Amino acid sequence: MNAFLSFPTRLLCCLLLATGFALSIQAQTIQGGGQSYLTISDTALLVRGISFANNMRVQFNGGNAVTPNWKLTVQPLTAYFAAQQTSAGDVAQFGPGPNWPIQYFSIKLNPGASQNSWSNANSINEIGAVSSTIPLSASEITLVEKSNYKMVASDYFALSYDLILNGSRQLLTLHRDDYIVVMRFRLYNASGNLVSQMDYNHQIGLWPGWMHLPQSGMPQITNGILLQNGGSNVTLSFGQDAQSYAAGVESNLNNSLQVSSSDGKYQVTVQTLSNYFTRSGTASGIPVSKIRLTASPYSSAVVSSYTPVSLSTTARTLILNNGSGSAGVVNNYNLNYSTKANANQDAFLNVEAGSYETQITFIMNPL
Repeated sequence: MNAFLSFPTRLLCCLLLATGFALSIQAQTIQGGGQSYLTISDTALLVRGISFANNMRVQFNGGNAVTPNWKLTVQPLTAYFAAQQTSAGDVAQFGPGPNWPIQYFSIKLNPGASQNSWSNANSINEIGAVSSTIPLSASEITLVEKSNYKMVASDYFALSYDLILNGSRQLLTLHRDDYIVVMRFRLYNASGNLVSQMDYNHQIGLWPGWMHLPQSGMPQITNGILLQNGGSNVTLSFGQDAQSYAAGVESNLNNSLQVSSSDGKYQVTVQTLSNYFTRSGTASGIPVSKIRLTASPYSSAVVSSYTPVSLSTTARTLILNNGSGSAGVVNNYNLNYSTKANANQDAFLNVEAGSYETQITFIMNPL
């Protein structure tokens, strides 16, 4: 979801910027590497989860020019790993198998497996790539918002990522098969223009012993999480009221988060992709930690415990559900975003007027 801050025009600061010139980076490219095929033969890993180290690798090949402030994104081209219906025997026995939803996967930067530039032994640290665990979805996801390391002519370096499978008993309904997804990596220059694009075919072979999958008797209600009723976009507007800058602002979104659970035992965590709000793609000086997020039950029948959290790139537990009275049901929650918990509102003063945004990810983890 996206969160926005809006400031009135009366706070507009006048800036005088010098006109620059465009750099030619047509020869700058990215390429894919890593383990393009993984095999899982133990069904316990589907429930417990597993991390595949150094699974995806993005290689940067320099062109004939310097490229500052570049951006890198990734996007699965489908919302699932597509089942290939590889085994005629399994298809004949159980019918065509389901696809593997991408929501069960995350990626995380592996600095130790990444490769520094030949011209700068500290380039991986200088880049400023997102270091927290990044849940995958079919949307374009930012890996590097605005690199602090500028690529030089004839440069070469690489960013490596671990692939994380988030375990769930729901995955036992999968069939023995090969599953494929295309991951599209995009490189942009400082002006937001696409410089290079690379598609990386990723395949997982799920091959336990015969008749180990699929497993029957799974609950009809599956584990899931959904932002609804305007929950995918929230705006905190300071307007032109001086009181807003004295006491803060908030936004209440009723019935905006829905969590479904097969046994009612789960936690919901939240995290942002960056430590600061961005404006027009550029990091600002407004920390996301100045926003407090609080959840509450939409219905009194929901049995959960709640912890208000300050937004952060570190996953923090917002909701914990112990399963009492909520097995096999769907729980709905209210969300409140607020700056009122701050001792002061100094972080929002003397900033350029406009809209500032950040991306917030909600994760449901079965317990």
